[in-house]
Amino acid sequence: MRRTTYPRPRCSGGDSCLTATGRDQDRRVRLITDSSACLPPHEIESHGIVIVPAVLVWNGEELRDGVDITNEAFWKRLATDPNLPTTSATSPTAYAAEFAKARDAGQDVLCATIPRRISAMTEVAEMAARQFAGPPYVRVIQTGAATMAHGFPVLMGARAASAGADLDTVERTVREAADDSGVVALLGSLEYLARGGRVPWVVARVADALPSTPIFGMRHGRIRFRASVGSRARALRALTKHVERAARDASYLGVAVHHAAAVDEAHELAEQVRREMAPDDLYVTGFTPVMGAHVGPDLVGLAYCARSN
Repeated sequence: MRRTTYPRPRCSGGDSCLTATGRDQDRRVRLITDSSACLPPHEIESHGIVIVPAVLVWNGEELRDGVDITNEAFWKRLATDPNLPTTSATSPTAYAAEFAKARDAGQDVLCATIPRRISAMTEVAEMAARQFAGPPYVRVIQTGAATMAHGFPVLMGARAASAGADLDTVERTVREAADDSGVVALLGSLEYLARGGRVPWVVARVADALPSTPIFGMRHGRIRFRASVGSRARALRALTKHVERAARDASYLGVAVHHAAAVDEAHELAEQVRREMAPDDLYVTGFTPVMGAHVGPDLVGLAYCARSN
């Protein structure tokens, strides 16, 4: 049986993911990513991962994800503010500043971004990277999803970097882990996705009127809506079954239970995952404000990385 760890992030349950530069250690490669990775704070700190926050725009005010607004403040305001927020990628300047810090420390940079199909982060990071000629080198690569389905590849690469791996090895590690990662989640409602233009309003209204629970998945850069199932309890079971199938031949399994203002339900699901799958790494983390703006409250999901080598 796999070794199982079940760390509760310092921002337990509903808190936002930490946005920090982490400790600068004697690594040859520095991993840089964005706040949608929802990485646990202790992993960020342990491996010196740099998080560049996305931006939430609310009533004309720009708020950095997890820095200028916390999860608790976001959900409280969302429940009462008649104006909905929008989201934005960060500026090339923010990436360039972090690239420069790493290069000044003599480190190569691997910047992992979420897929360009769902975000402008890749274009912004590539624009910043063009300012730097190596050595030290700056590379920008895409993973296949957001949430910890994006965070797990970054974490695998950061662990390789902490062990002394060079840039080519770290990049290969991230790409391989991205191929083995995905996320499935159930939504409280399709309303927020419709407001953001990601699903038609007619589909959202019909789905929300039915006694079913919509489920979506993201892998290899594509978002797919899966068949709705009856009760929320059945939908949660469908999530675990999906990960069990993905992990059938895995030698390493990492699972992150994500939630949007559904703390208790997320921890209950994490206990079930721990009992039934015995993952090597298991985390519980809340969606950041930028992520929450897209899906609204009551989401619960499982991000996973199931590696067979």
